[in-house]
Amino acid sequence: MRTTIASAIAIFAFVGTAAAQNVDLVEKHGAWSVYADAAKEVCFIASQPQAVEPLGANRGPIFFYISAWPKDGVKTEPSVKVGYPVNTDKDMSVTVGSDTFKLFVKGERGFVSDAAEEQRLVDTMKKGSNALVKATSARGTNTTDTYSLMGITAALDKLAATCPSS
Repeated sequence: MRTTIASAIAIFAFVGTAAAQNVDLVEKHGAWSVYADAAKEVCFIASQPQAVEPLGANRGPIFFYISAWPKDGVKTEPSVKVGYPVNTDKDMSVTVGSDTFKLFVKGERGFVSDAAEEQRLVDTMKKGSNALVKATSARGTNTTDTYSLMGITAALDKLAATCPSS
């Protein structure tokens, strides 16, 4: 099944021109969708927030991704796209339950800086019900995006089966 136009645009922004033209929706599990390119060189799960604050803020597409790059041995790399240039002087974070993970910023994206923390974030997300992503735009707007974690474990299982690491 081919991706929808909105998903294709977001995926295009995520994986780049060549890979995005061949990305397919593999399955959907709750709030999370599994995607893979034909060659299984990149696979990822993605979700959009259930709620965004403040409403009406000028933002592009907003997604939480967990990616696999089998050729590079990457199984679960979390990242967030917030839809605006992030203020690098302010913290960007993901909170699940009582656990908060600081992200480093690159443009509109946030990444976990340590591989061990990546896996801890993913494990925490599998146990939680919601994830809150907080960031501040370059213009000073504070945002909070709330993601449902319903279906994340099944989506991660499908991700691992679809794109096993070499």
